[in-house]
Amino acid sequence: MTTLPVASISSTSTGLTVLSQFADGGGWTTSLLLINTTDTDVAGSIRFFNKDGSVATITLGNSTNNIFFYSIPPRSSQKLVTAGVDAQTTSGSIRITPLSGQEAPSALAVFSYKTGGVTVSEASVTANAGSAFDLHVESSGALGTAGSIQSGIALTNASGNPMTVNLELTALNGTPTGLTASVTVAGQGQVAKFLGELFPEMPSPFRGILRLSGGGGNISMIGLRGRYNERGDFLITTTLPLNEASGLSNAPLLFPHIADGGGYTTQFFLFGMPGQSLSGTLQLSSPSGQTLNSPLQ
Repeated sequence: MTTLPVASISSTSTGLTVLSQFADGGGWTTSLLLINTTDTDVAGSIRFFNKDGSVATITLGNSTNNIFFYSIPPRSSQKLVTAGVDAQTTSGSIRITPLSGQEAPSALAVFSYKTGGVTVSEASVTANAGSAFDLHVESSGALGTAGSIQSGIALTNASGNPMTVNLELTALNGTPTGLTASVTVAGQGQVAKFLGELFPEMPSPFRGILRLSGGGGNISMIGLRGRYNERGDFLITTTLPLNEASGLSNAPLLFPHIADGGGYTTQFFLFGMPGQSLSGTLQLSSPSGQTLNSPLQ
């Protein structure tokens, strides 16, 4: 199971859309979903980029190329799926460029992993861009062992020039850990690393906030959360970072779905931007609107 964002029909753009992660081959495939939310035709090009910023040659359906084109009628969508036939995994980012003056489609990538003919994990990637992000992260257990959890990031440079992104870890109570790092991302390149790779001296277990800054507003990123389950399957989901440019609101936040019991649990990660102190209440409701009295740990 993976989550799918809802495309807003009132939010449109004529600019470049960057999806910061795809994976193809070695058991991985990626589905690219493009939605035209407007009342006019939209068209443009799609390119897949390697980590070093070079254009990747990918097979979509029966076509192998380093550039693909989309044309989507009003209020409709298009789905493109990588073939995943290579033994080695190719990963990087996706760029969707609309024709001059046309609206960009709403874009979503879903990458999934299959082993032994069985799909065991899939996750969705949405577009974002900015110069500073905050992300809840955690690490526990050695990667590869049952029950281990490791957060990570997929970070893309939306510009054509190399950029340096600064990373800083803080504890859940907001105090600095003293752990900082930086990564250099090639023009149109990508970096995908787990927390332990970025901060080798990080204590374990660890839970806190990772702040990324720099790049002159050309950072596009998504959080990753990898876990090995009790059967040894590698499960992965994406986690959304807080874009500091968007700020915070005092309006209520609504999570449209939670699950508890019957094998399900739900975790809530509540955090703000650096230097902010926040307080409030968390209320759980049933589908009928009644208050749920589920215990929280």
